[in-house]
Formats: sequence, C-alpha cells, structure tokens
Amino acid sequence: MSKPSFAKVAWDVRQASRATPEEIQARQQTRLAELVHFARQHSPYYAERYASLPEQVSDVRQLPITGKAELMMDFDNWVTDRELTRAGLEQFIADKSNIGHLCQDRYLVCTTSGTTGDPAILVQDPLMMTVVGALNVVRATPAWLSMGDLTRILKAKARTAAVWAIDGHFLGISMAQRQILEKPSRAKSIRAFSVLTPLPELVAALNEFQPAMLNGYATAVSLLAQEQEAGRLHIHPTLIMTSSESLAAEERERIAAAFGGKVRDNYGCSEFVAIAYNCGHGWLHVHADWVILEPVDAEFQPVPPGQTSQSVLLTNLANHAQPILRYNLGDRILVNPEPCACGSPLPAIRVDGRTDDILRFRAADGTLVPVLPLALWSVMKETPGVQRFQAIQTAPDQLQVRLEIKSSADTDIVWNSLQQQIHTYLARQGLDNVQLALASEPPMRDPRSGKFRHVWVQFTSDVVR
Repeated sequence: MSKPSFAKVAWDVRQASRATPEEIQARQQTRLAELVHFARQHSPYYAERYASLPEQVSDVRQLPITGKAELMMDFDNWVTDRELTRAGLEQFIADKSNIGHLCQDRYLVCTTSGTTGDPAILVQDPLMMTVVGALNVVRATPAWLSMGDLTRILKAKARTAAVWAIDGHFLGISMAQRQILEKPSRAKSIRAFSVLTPLPELVAALNEFQPAMLNGYATAVSLLAQEQEAGRLHIHPTLIMTSSESLAAEERERIAAAFGGKVRDNYGCSEFVAIAYNCGHGWLHVHADWVILEPVDAEFQPVPPGQTSQSVLLTNLANHAQPILRYNLGDRILVNPEPCACGSPLPAIRVDGRTDDILRFRAADGTLVPVLPLALWSVMKETPGVQRFQAIQTAPDQLQVRLEIKSSADTDIVWNSLQQQIHTYLARQGLDNVQLALASEPPMRDPRSGKFRHVWVQFTSDVVR
C-alpha cells in the first residue's frame, strides 16, 4: 500500500473525535472489512484460517482468535509482504545500529517486551506510523495540554526526556530515534535516558537537561518523583507521561504534586502503540476508529461494561503489513458503563495489570538502593539463550531467578552468562553484595490473575518497603 497523506488521516481523526458512537463503529466496520480482505489476499496464514468464513465479514467476532506464539511460529506466512521474513528481520535487529532505521526503507521494526512471557518481532508499516502520529497530534495532545502548557513547553524548547530501555529495538526508543533520523535537529530536544543508569547519575543528567516533558515507565517516573521530593532532583516538566505499567490514582497525584505538572498516560503495546489515551478524568479513551478491543473472560466470552475482564482481544485496523486480528493481548480491562465526564464519544476503559515491583536491596554499607523492574528485565532479556525469566527478591540481599532457556542453548552456559550480566548491572548500582540463586521451578503465571509477572518482592520486611 502507498504511504497515506498525514493531512488526510489527521482530518479523519479530527472528524471522528466529534462523531457519534454509531459513526465511529461504522468506521471500524469499513476498516475491518478492508483489512480482512487484504489479509486473505496477501497472508497465507489468514487465507487458510479464513477459508471457511463468509466473503464479507461484518462482525469481528466471526474471526478466530490468534496469539503471539502461534503467529511467531508461522511468521513468514503471517506477514503480507513476501519479502519480509523472520530470518531477515532477526538479522536486522541483531544490529543495534539499525534502531530507528527503516527495514527495506519502509518498515519500522521493533521487538515486544514479552510482558506475557513470549517476545515477538513486529513491523510498523507506513499507514500504522501515520495513524499513530495523527492520533497523538490531533487527539491526545489537545486533551493533555492547554495553550498555556504549550507556551511553557515551547519556551523550554520542547525538551523531552524519555526514561526507557534503550539498548534494543523496543518501540519507544525506535520511534524516538526515527524522529531524530528524519530531522537531526530534534536530537537537541529529544533525549533518551537508559533505565539501567544508576539513579544518582540519572538524576544528575536530568538536572542538567531540564526537560519540559518527562516520559517513562511508571515505576521509573514514580522513583524520580521520590528523588524530587527528597530535593535531589530539580526539574519542572509541564507534562509527565507514563507508559508500560499501571499507575494507581494516589500515585498519580503524588507525582503531579512532586513535579508540579500534569500526569497523563498512553495505553499501548508494540502491537499498537496508541490504543488509548488519558483524558484527565481518570479514564483512558480507546481510539476506536482505528482499534477494536474486546474484553473477554477466561473462556474468551464477552465481558460486559463495568466488569473487569480476564484478557482483551486486540484488532489493529491500521497495520496491513502484519495484520493483528483478534489477538489475545493478555491485559485485564474494565469498560466504563457510563459516558465519560470529559464528553468524548470514544469508549473509556481502565487497565488492570502490567505491574511489577520496584526492588530495594540493602547494599554492603547498609544503604537501600532501588532497582527498577524494567531495568532488570532489560538486562535479562538481552542475555543470549534466555527464552523466559522471572526475578524474585527473596531477602534484602538475595535475588532468585526462574529461567527458561532456548532449546538450542546450554543451561549452564546461559545461567553463567546471565549471572555475569546481572552482577555487572547490580555492581553499577553499588550492589555487588547481592547473591543470585537459580530456582528449581520454571517461569510461571500467577495462579490467581493469570498474568505473567517478571519482577517482584516475595518477602515481608520493612527493609524494602
């Protein structure tokens, strides 16, 4: 498909923002029919799966449910561009200098975080990237910022600090780097800070940069708010954006008070980075003109508004290169049964889950050192041979690891390498005294929630609270 006009997509987003729920649903159905038709024509995977379906699909529930593991196993048949192959993309992402560059001068490539246990390789086609840009510019930004806010941000030269995992083809850093590659002057105003950076160094770097906007994982932003309250961090961002993890209402208020700015968040994932945006009234509004969310129970039956689902099925209406249709995302959501106070016609949801713990270890000198869950996750994920993992703090100076290795790897070699990577990271934080242990059991889902957590505390002590 040819690259769409940003102006045309932005105008459509603007019109949909003023539409009725029925008009929004009509856009959904039109785009769903187009996507299903395209997938049948160009994806051998979907051609086979949809062979028995009617020629015209009028309801997304007519489609079979898909999942990350099965799609990745049949990757070359899943994608609609025959020149895209799993082997070729794996070679592309193996070179970290390609972060932000387009594969085949067309596709932005990223890897998922694997928050449900299984990572994936995803490609964002030109339509997908245009839609995300339009949704952010036309819909999310006006809901977040007043003219006064924009004026303050522009006076600060729109300096944006992002605290992310940056040593890999993750979507956040890939999109930021793409913006800089398209316009090199943006390098002065967009700066990514690694979650692996020791906290005192990160605080010093942010004090020097003085961002007008702060973007980061919720646990990272929460920890920085504590540094601001303690008087070590001195920044005053107008907008604080959180992502990837849940944020309790009281924590949101604490962060806003610490920085003196507005706290907003996006709900998204690598499969669709702009699923929903925070309106400021405690709800996330789904971009329902470009995405379909189906809250379901454990048997994948629909869950009504007002009840928390066991999972949610995602249909991305913007990506034709790698169609994502009724994809089991694994998140738990609740749909607002009432109209939102902000007046938006878009469905409003809350998300439950995606919560790992900030670990606090006691260093050899007795001080407590916080460790961000996504920082530890980033270290472990990048270790060759690791398939899945979980890290559990079992004492003030002990960390237990549940490990699943790739079938082609040797357990002893992978474990020795992983220990070295974790020890190196912890030593940088002043925690060379922390002891590691390999658990006898493999990684597993929480038996109550069904979620796959990566990092948490498993003992009760005032030392780490």
